[in-house]
Amino acid sequence: MHSKEPEFSENDIPDLSGYVAIVTGGNSGIGYETANQLALHNARVYIASRSQERVNQAIGQMSQAAMGKTLDLHFLQIDLQDLKSVKAAAKHFLTLETRLDILINNAGVMTVPFKLTADGLETQWQVNYVSPHVFTSSLMPLLLSTASTLNTKDRVRVVHVSSDAAFFGPDTVQWNDVNMTSTKGVMELWKRYGHSKQAIIRDAKELNDRYSSQGITAYSVHPGIVKSNLQGHDPTLMGKVVRVAMKLGAGDTPLHGALNSLYCATSPSAPVQGQGRFFVPVGKPDSRADKWIKDREGNSRLWELGESQLKRLQ
Repeated sequence: MHSKEPEFSENDIPDLSGYVAIVTGGNSGIGYETANQLALHNARVYIASRSQERVNQAIGQMSQAAMGKTLDLHFLQIDLQDLKSVKAAAKHFLTLETRLDILINNAGVMTVPFKLTADGLETQWQVNYVSPHVFTSSLMPLLLSTASTLNTKDRVRVVHVSSDAAFFGPDTVQWNDVNMTSTKGVMELWKRYGHSKQAIIRDAKELNDRYSSQGITAYSVHPGIVKSNLQGHDPTLMGKVVRVAMKLGAGDTPLHGALNSLYCATSPSAPVQGQGRFFVPVGKPDSRADKWIKDREGNSRLWELGESQLKRLQ
């Protein structure tokens, strides 16, 4: 009888000296803990966010809690609701660093009321899928050049934070209306949220298929059920139910919610266990997403949809 394999924890993160990482939305919640742990393990970490004030405050808190250890933390300006800002953030980063080892697309929005951004896209679709795709694609030259300098094919990694709420959405991408304009009812915000999170699961698989041979592996993750400011935006009855349930239920801590991202970003086991796959906590591939991961035609079509948004900015 085999003893249970110990679960991955922050103590299992290897020394990341010489690594450069970006974590979007790293100033609070799961992103805060993700950025903090990468920095505590000696990576240089850029926290990409809209608010420099909030990031500076987070960096101060991390540094104060580091017990005298100097953390290499920096702010990177980005607004995921503005694709020009996303492209500009990547362009600016290329002037700051000559390598990028880890990109964690952590920031997102959840069940926000229907609204189109200035780019003409529904907010959840843009923030949770299109902007991470555009950001990653804009950073691809640096990711590729970093991978080309290494003797290993599994150091440079991209992690997309998704959600198992992806399964609340439609069975496939709504090609005729990615904004899901006509979706109505008590679950409409959750269905749009799930749609965007399905897309980012597919995106990780397609990214891995296209670039793993050149040394970039990609993963999507569900962080677990973590109480955070994400749950505060749904004004519907369903939103109220979720908030009450989160208050009554224990849920995971933000640190535990960060472990799945940290596993896929740093563990030697992740590339062996499931490049391109969707992981649930901690470090466990989830076969429920295989129907999307195996849809090569759909994933390629979605990739081109994301690339078309990037081309509009050039």
